[in-house]
Amino acid sequence: MNSFVKASLIAAMMTAPLMADESFGGVGITIYQVNEGVHVAEVIPGTPAAETNLRAGDVITAVDGVSLKGQNIEFSKSKLRGQVNKPLEITYTSNGETYSTVIRRAQITVKDLDNKAVKNWYGDKDRVNVQELETFASATENDKQFVAVLSRGNLVKNDVALASADVNGVYVEKAKTSPKFTKTASIRKGDATLRLFNRKALSFAVKSTGRVAVTILNADGEQVAKLGLDNAVAGVNTINWNGSQLPSGRYVISIDHNGAVSGANAVLK
Repeated sequence: MNSFVKASLIAAMMTAPLMADESFGGVGITIYQVNEGVHVAEVIPGTPAAETNLRAGDVITAVDGVSLKGQNIEFSKSKLRGQVNKPLEITYTSNGETYSTVIRRAQITVKDLDNKAVKNWYGDKDRVNVQELETFASATENDKQFVAVLSRGNLVKNDVALASADVNGVYVEKAKTSPKFTKTASIRKGDATLRLFNRKALSFAVKSTGRVAVTILNADGEQVAKLGLDNAVAGVNTINWNGSQLPSGRYVISIDHNGAVSGANAVLK
């Protein structure tokens, strides 16, 4: 894929092929549409997406339970963008496995970097060091954290000869509290299947006997309960628990069955 096409498909980062200045709530990935959903071209360091196991080459198939299969790039962008600091659940495939993770959107700003000013700043050097460029960019955008440089839509990762135009700095609004983003474990679908989830009981089906550990995460990716069953049988098993104090809403259920982890999304009413 050539750089112009990639630049025009910066979905969670920007909208225009020429990458004009823009600020929005996003997760920090560049994508392009495929039939199964959206292909992750790059994960921008220092953004919420970089705090997860999401990697370049993965395919996002759904956002908050809404499928991206067969949709267009504008529809997918509208699902990935949104209210700053609001968590969204992303389902994606990686190396043939399906995962689910919760990410909080951050305020992301994309700004043109004046190449002439950059060259003047560094004495018109042929090669610009990214660390030095970070110092320059930080001086021009003091209220945000400078995290990356894009050249014609491509992530600049180390010393490179930059083109004479279309160089952009990517900024993330600095956290007022730490940590800014909550890391969440990705969940691989295995042979365990969630059957029931309410405030009194949780049921699941497995294909063989063994030990089961169940972890319940809220929409922020925080663990709210840990349940276990040492002698689960093949078929349906039920664990009684007390979820009366938990707020209503969406939860992620991780079921570890003999070392293989499955994941499911559930709503607690």
